[in-house]
Amino acid sequence: MTTLSLQHCECRLRGASMLVIAWLLGAVLLSASGLLAHGDGLLRLLMPAMILLPIAVFAIAYRGNEAFRTRVLSIDTGILVILHSWRMVGMGFLFLYAHNILPGLFAWLAGMGDMLAAAGAMVIGTALLKGKTVSRQALWSWNTFGLLDFIVAVVVGTSLRSIYLGGTVNTDAMALLPLSLVPTIIVPLYIITHVVIYLQLRNNQ
Repeated sequence: MTTLSLQHCECRLRGASMLVIAWLLGAVLLSASGLLAHGDGLLRLLMPAMILLPIAVFAIAYRGNEAFRTRVLSIDTGILVILHSWRMVGMGFLFLYAHNILPGLFAWLAGMGDMLAAAGAMVIGTALLKGKTVSRQALWSWNTFGLLDFIVAVVVGTSLRSIYLGGTVNTDAMALLPLSLVPTIIVPLYIITHVVIYLQLRNNQ
């Protein structure tokens, strides 16, 4: 690799690192400022925007950068899947519901969905990392369930913050530190892993 190519790669790496740092700092600062939790009107869209923005940036980078696309497709699928075993901590939503911090509808949907996604990740991810054969259909089904779990959680969580659907216990706690880091940082990262798995499945047809 030439010196010019190395410098070009380093510039891209620095640019990507700056974007990630800006995203993390933005999530923390917006949460700490109270804008995510107490903003009215259009400010209520900040949370969905924080979720969608990194996914959009990933999509743009994937379509526009061949080297990035190649690297993404070369990631070990087993690692991508086993990462979702950490979603078992989503059962903590039920603990927060028991203490009247989160509404039951959101806590049960998000908590049980994460538990099932995590259980599937342990089985499929472990098999893949051990070099065992996992059917394309099984991987696709688990990936789809895991992604739908996030979509449902985001839609329900956002809806239960409204003055019409939110009751005395709503989902505003998810917009305050430290819980706000779940939808603004963790959820987008995990959604991106789901997207990568779909891309790998399509590429390996």
